[in-house]
Amino acid sequence: MTSGFDAVVLAGGAGSRLGGVDKAAVELAGRSLLSWPLEAVRDARNLVVVGETVAAVPERALRVVEEPAGGGPAAASVAGLRAIRDAADWTCLIACDLPGAVRAIQLLVGADAGDADGVVMAAPDGRRQWLLGRYRTAALRAAADALGDPADRSMRALLGGLRLTTATAAEGVWRDVDTWSDHEQWARALSDGREAPQA
Repeated sequence: MTSGFDAVVLAGGAGSRLGGVDKAAVELAGRSLLSWPLEAVRDARNLVVVGETVAAVPERALRVVEEPAGGGPAAASVAGLRAIRDAADWTCLIACDLPGAVRAIQLLVGADAGDADGVVMAAPDGRRQWLLGRYRTAALRAAADALGDPADRSMRALLGGLRLTTATAAEGVWRDVDTWSDHEQWARALSDGREAPQA
């Protein structure tokens, strides 16, 4: 991956469907969930990690917390975006619970965005994984300004007005870890040497 992008990694979240744990610090295949997206964007020019977690974070990362804390993914995305001063042309938004992030980011970077505002990973049914995307920074900033107060707003509210293309994968690299069942499926896939559970 080239150095012409920034990355905002969302490490917060209540992890309510996992029993209220620090989701980013949950272990999968001997490493934290957060480590997967951090590896995927290791070459980012600016790296921002949003939210509180005990999981290891690179020293160079800028740590911020959305206002109010726990204000949701849109608020966290906006906080991370606005923390970057010398911004690159592109920004990757990525959640902490995406073990398939390395392959997914490769696909996103390799996809031709054309004149669109960005490229997002999508499930086979077309459902977009908003927090696994590569966006034009100017378009993201304009969307954030248009949204107003981002607290408790959805990612669709933030990004739904952008002109986006989608990328897909044969296996479910877009699948997140929302539940312990998801965790088990990912653990099984990785143990079997697959890059993700089946799409």
